[in-house]
Amino acid sequence: MGKPPIALFGRKADPQIHAIRDAVAAMGGEPLVFQMQLDDRLAPAMSIGAGRMSWEGVDFAPVRALYIRGMAPNSLPALPPVLNAAMHAEWRARYVRDQLYQSASYSFFGALQAQGTLVVNPLETYAHHNSKAQFYERLRAEGFDVPFTLTTNDPAEARAFAETWGRVVVKPGIGVGSTRILREDQMRQLDEIAISPTTMQECVPGKTYRVHIVGDTVVLALKILNDEIDSRTETRGFEYAKLPDEEERKIVRANRSLGLHFAAWDVIVTEAGRISYLDCNPGPFLMWIGPENVRAVYGQLARYLIAYAETGSAADASKRVEPHRPA
Repeated sequence: MGKPPIALFGRKADPQIHAIRDAVAAMGGEPLVFQMQLDDRLAPAMSIGAGRMSWEGVDFAPVRALYIRGMAPNSLPALPPVLNAAMHAEWRARYVRDQLYQSASYSFFGALQAQGTLVVNPLETYAHHNSKAQFYERLRAEGFDVPFTLTTNDPAEARAFAETWGRVVVKPGIGVGSTRILREDQMRQLDEIAISPTTMQECVPGKTYRVHIVGDTVVLALKILNDEIDSRTETRGFEYAKLPDEEERKIVRANRSLGLHFAAWDVIVTEAGRISYLDCNPGPFLMWIGPENVRAVYGQLARYLIAYAETGSAADASKRVEPHRPA
């Protein structure tokens, strides 16, 4: 029996694609790296039809598992200020074309899923990272601990929220971006949110942990060493952490409830032991956690992908995943 082919989608020059490629090879799989982004200049050839799937000329019939590093539009969904009608028309055309690229990509991976291929992670799951308001409300409705959050373009609602919670943070409602404490002098500027919805959140005091999940296992949890509200600001490093078993089972349930096979979560752990969920990234950036930790996480993801390719079962693949325990 030959090596199971594992497809990896991302920018071919991305160091993370190189890292997962090497992990798949080390675990006994055959990594196949593909350019993810469909665009005008570098669009890879792709075809979907009558059950046959191909990307960059490769027939996907033998591929039973794949990993998507990330998915993002090529053009902004909002037009920038323009000086004339021609520029406006050009930007509008770029945006419309981008929707076609997105539709084709979504269709390609959706069709593979329909045929039983494991997609880590389906494109629709990226909505949880890119539309935070519904993410928090969904988790809250399912009984998971999230900070009290308000997303609004109503200045009166924003002021009432700030007055209720006292110390609040302001954060982007999509993707990545800085999280900052709302200062007293900024309260006078809240009228400006009428032109753009803003996400505000109670400030939960504690330390931020990055929790990496593969299948049904927390493979690595790290306490982020810094003193800022935004854990990515002036980070001094990471310290291995072990969440209580019940908390690990709980966050795995949250991960599965979002349809995810692999993700990195940011959580706040208070001195009293409360664990509150801040974010979930289905295509996380790993290179900042250090080479040993990157190998540990991607090694288990590679094991999961290969096990699924061999068994066709996510449950069986999950049984092969092991938590990382530093020496």
